[in-house]
Amino acid sequence: MIRSMTGYGAAEQADDLVRVAVEIRTLNNRFLKVNQHLPEGLGAAEVAIERILRDSLSRGTVNLNLAVEPRGAAVRAPINTDILTAYWQDLEAAAKKVGGTVSLEALLALPGVVGSERVLLTGIADLPARVEAVVAEAVRRLNRMRDVEGQATAKDMRSALDEMQRRIAAIQTRVPAVVQEYRERLRQRVAELLAGVEVAADDQTLAREVAFAAERSDINEELARLASHLSQFRELLDDSGPAGAGRQAGRKLEFLTQEMYREVNTIGSKASDAEISRLVVDIKVGVDRLREQSQNVE
Repeated sequence: MIRSMTGYGAAEQADDLVRVAVEIRTLNNRFLKVNQHLPEGLGAAEVAIERILRDSLSRGTVNLNLAVEPRGAAVRAPINTDILTAYWQDLEAAAKKVGGTVSLEALLALPGVVGSERVLLTGIADLPARVEAVVAEAVRRLNRMRDVEGQATAKDMRSALDEMQRRIAAIQTRVPAVVQEYRERLRQRVAELLAGVEVAADDQTLAREVAFAAERSDINEELARLASHLSQFRELLDDSGPAGAGRQAGRKLEFLTQEMYREVNTIGSKASDAEISRLVVDIKVGVDRLREQSQNVE
């Protein structure tokens, strides 16, 4: 089963302390490129998230957005008691010299006394585990979507393969007629050139020339290889094994389309026949269609 590289997956988990939400979008790429957008203070989770993504994905550009929202008691910003104590001691000493008192409100307004939400997030003990669980669920949903897209792509690819195989069969049927037509054209041309001249071209000479031409334009080997490439391509599409990281069917499909194009070009250059040339153009269109779709397969 093949899997598309484009898709979307989202998941979230929320309770009285925190809400964790993840969105993942993937696009085409020859390799795996991960872009993570995490809240400030959660850089430590980047390695674990990268591991989860690489365990499930092998190709594509991955854009991950993580949102973490504290709730309830967790919304309260923490107080840095060490900084508060230092301020208190300094201000108390100053108050003794100049007279006056130090209020708690004034202390809390000083820089660094009241912590930020970033500091607060690190205080949620199981936050890393929550983040990893939500990311893993988002990846599962992403891959479900990519699998569905992959099935639709495989269906379209099979249709293109069927069309190409019909045209290959038409070329194979046409090849014997091309040789026969060349023989008749050569015989007629020689007869025209020797008209009124007391010289005759024997059948053996004509047969030898026809044999040389047939050998130069023989495309049976290319047709056999092309049919083999189509068969291997179809086997990859019909493979019931699991899609995902490590399989990389897309790279194999892309390689086969390159080989197909090489064989089709050779057929077109060797077969000097208008009907075969027309069929070759149609086959090239099919190869281009397969190559474009293969570039979106993981």
